Amino acid sequence: MAEAVDVLVLSSDLDFATDLVCRELGLRGSPFLRLNRESLPALGLTLDPVTPTLRCRFEGRSWIVDSSLRSVWWRVGTFDREISDRSLDLQTQLQRTQWSAFLRSMMVFTGARWINHPAATYAAETKALQLRIAREVGFDIPETVMSNDPVGFADREPGTRVAFKSIDTLLLREGDAQLFGYTTLLDIKHVAVEDLRLSPATIQVPLEPKLDLRVTVVGETIWCAEVRGVGERIEGDWRLTPKHELTYPEHILPREIEQCCRALVARLGLVFGAIDLALVDGCYWFIEINPTGEWGWLERPDRSIAAAIAGELACRSIAA
Repeated sequence: MAEAVDVLVLSSDLDFATDLVCRELGLRGSPFLRLNRESLPALGLTLDPVTPTLRCRFEGRSWIVDSSLRSVWWRVGTFDREISDRSLDLQTQLQRTQWSAFLRSMMVFTGARWINHPAATYAAETKALQLRIAREVGFDIPETVMSNDPVGFADREPGTRVAFKSIDTLLLREGDAQLFGYTTLLDIKHVAVEDLRLSPATIQVPLEPKLDLRVTVVGETIWCAEVRGVGERIEGDWRLTPKHELTYPEHILPREIEQCCRALVARLGLVFGAIDLALVDGCYWFIEINPTGEWGWLERPDRSIAAAIAGELACRSIAA
């Protein structure tokens, strides 16, 4: 007999955050089915999009997902950041495109509560939209342009520093090496060059000296952690600091900033959001929000983000 599913988890094999959420769902006795994108060919999956019903078979067990599904935990990217590789064989190309479309097809379960819905995730990952809505809900935003026009910076004073970053998450491959783009502090003379015409970039007024903050929002619950390097503030992109040198003490946000965080998540149609802020001279500046952001490194017994997410997933769906 097929096992009923209350929570559908769409993720990947090596996602530690999903491991934590699934453990919490198990402790709550919430029946869930986890589908990892790398392992999908090993399963027997059949979707009836009209009913809607999803059937899954694996090693003698079977599960059924139907209109009674409570919620979906979406930990799958919506932007394809893998650069086209002509060396990929036809089978790999076929699998990548069709399995990606199959996972998106789970949107037929419209009565379920999504954390977060793929359509909302897609929109919320767009940095320009984030900044616009963040400003509308009351955040301070550093002066920002997205441009490929080097002439547009010709009137800036020599020696002016800017924060130079990609418009979207930058993930490139060169041979067997994987390259990731970080925010870089540059003299304007290194930005106003002809090579800028080849690809647009985000250029912001730098925030320095700053204290980096990571705010995690789950429903109405908010946690805020400082990101410090051996107790000190970090210049530039803190992700370049070795993890063993970082500490994450708790930070108490002013009530009005908490309200801005909740309002931003709600306006973007999200339930979960990982927000990066910078504190400079008492002012909280919005940097970005990630609707599928990592948080496993912030998990603590006294601030269990996994338990909060599992609690949201175990709730009855909004439509119900």
